[in-house]
Amino acid sequence: MSDLTDLQEKLSMDKMGVMVQASTLGALEALLQFLREETNPPIPVSAIGIGAVHKRDVTRISIMNEKGKPEFATILAFDVDINREAREHANEMGVRIFTADIIYHLFDQFTRYMEDLMEKRRQEAAAVAVFPSICRILPQHIFNQKDPIIVGIEVVEGILKIGTPLCVPALGGLHIGKVTSIESNGKEQETARKGSSVAVKITNESNPTLTYGRQFDASHSLYSTLTRASIDALKANFKDKLETEDWRLVVKLKKVFGIL
Repeated sequence: MSDLTDLQEKLSMDKMGVMVQASTLGALEALLQFLREETNPPIPVSAIGIGAVHKRDVTRISIMNEKGKPEFATILAFDVDINREAREHANEMGVRIFTADIIYHLFDQFTRYMEDLMEKRRQEAAAVAVFPSICRILPQHIFNQKDPIIVGIEVVEGILKIGTPLCVPALGGLHIGKVTSIESNGKEQETARKGSSVAVKITNESNPTLTYGRQFDASHSLYSTLTRASIDALKANFKDKLETEDWRLVVKLKKVFGIL
């Protein structure tokens, strides 16, 4: 195993990452090179081994669950046998074992798993994550003044999404309501980006008597209501959905809302 030890020292394992198990040293090196140099983003590897997967290997990588990285509680087994005791232990410990005798197949399995996991996390985080936006009310397009408020708006900055809570910072953070519908040219859509002019429906369950033209009007810009929790949810689950200018807007809104 001295060659394996040399390889570990040469590669310097990641602190957080999957375990890679292969049938030979050459196969292991080929797989590691593929995972680190030919995948985008690279797949981090925290442990390696040669030969069949045993119970001790499962125990070793299961620590990723305790470290808060359950996606890395995973063994990528390339052209090796999986001990029956190891499979049973993996089920008990929440460790996934992907097996294949072709590198690309192994990569595809893990990629699909990560994509499904990210989509599940996004769905769970959707209620918390708030995309940044600043919108201008179009006074010539006021369709309903009281709950549900239906108005035309222009997205001046950022991304407006269904479910976004809106407020008026200029009026002490007056809560206008939550966007429940976005429509453009008679078609409903999930989002509206900077430069778009759309009709939005806004409901306010906590203050249904709030009325456009009385408590607020077109002179007031509408802001996405951001919190520390909503920003953290964005960073963790929707980082690739925001452009650089959107993140700049997040920084700007942090100052507006006094978020550290």
